[in-house]
Amino acid sequence: MQLLSRHAECLFWLGRYIERTSSLARILLVQTAFDRGRASGSGWSWLLTLFDDADDFAKRYPEPSSRNVIRYYLNDRENLGSVVGSLGAARANARALRAMVSTEFWMQINRTYRRVDALPSELESESRLAQTCEQIQTDCYALLGIAQSTFYRDAGWRFFELGLEIERADQMSRLLDVRFAQIQAGTAEHGDTLGDFTHWSMLLRACGGHHAFRRLVSGPLQPMNIAQFLIFEQSFARSIAHCAMEIDGTVTQLRTHCGLPTPSRLLKRISDLHDLLHLAQRDPGLVRYLHGFNDAVQRELIALTNDLAVCYFGLEDQALAATAATSVPSETTPPRPPAQGSQSQSQDQSQKQGQSQSQSQDRSQATATAAPTTTTSRSQAKNQPSD
Repeated sequence: MQLLSRHAECLFWLGRYIERTSSLARILLVQTAFDRGRASGSGWSWLLTLFDDADDFAKRYPEPSSRNVIRYYLNDRENLGSVVGSLGAARANARALRAMVSTEFWMQINRTYRRVDALPSELESESRLAQTCEQIQTDCYALLGIAQSTFYRDAGWRFFELGLEIERADQMSRLLDVRFAQIQAGTAEHGDTLGDFTHWSMLLRACGGHHAFRRLVSGPLQPMNIAQFLIFEQSFARSIAHCAMEIDGTVTQLRTHCGLPTPSRLLKRISDLHDLLHLAQRDPGLVRYLHGFNDAVQRELIALTNDLAVCYFGLEDQALAATAATSVPSETTPPRPPAQGSQSQSQDQSQKQGQSQSQSQDRSQATATAAPTTTTSRSQAKNQPSD
């Protein structure tokens, strides 16, 4: 059985875009709950800080009001990182994989995209926005369920899982950074306080972890307990530690079950991610320095994505050198948070990795011969645009 390198890349990004869509809808839903009953547009600008989109937003919108920010992240087609943009990219990858994905999956992703694409430019009420975001989450869960039930378990499935787990870890680190983005944007109600228990409770619900957390921990919500649960609890599917474990296991399966070579640089990158988590787990001041830890996680995930592209998708190392040089931390110790107003480049780079992927779909084909499955690089592959 054969697997094209471009198909492996499309499956990887298909998983990432579906998870990215679900996470963004989840964040919008949480912010809607936070903003309910407050002055119009009182707390939406932090989203621009979280995703480092303030400059791009300012080019097309006069002010960061709730209406403008919702439109920018929900159904602004010029914003490739919006819900409709991410779903469109997922659909484009599914179309390129039409012979490999099931009919049920293809029909579901079409229904989901058309439903979002048909949304009006402005939603009239908070309840309508909440219903829309909940529907998008349900549709994404359905897509993942159909993929789990119908995708063939070859190397392609492993690349789909890798994309899903890397994006899930990246988005969890962003959700954990919500409070820091609010403080940096000046929208946090309690100044620079990190112990806003309402915020941490909503954060648990936003990632679907409230019920699981309550099974382990009773009593008042403590920020340290919640942060440790969302980062280190390996029995919770969306925790960063669980995602790292799944990434490690999937790469191992590519080598043992699919016969793909595993370069030492890739194994070292995964080891660095585990080391980062182990060091953070022993840090008693983790919550205080959570922003620095989140930034380090995002940089490691960006570098891991670059390594996967070089090793399996046929992208030349030189094309990713500039991004990798700015993405990899010099040490595995969680860095302390940057000064107020200085936003890391890692969040913007993570978005650009996905945006540049859609520009590489027309590259020349190269096969990955299986039996056991083996991926080979394309000698004439176009370079990804650097950041």
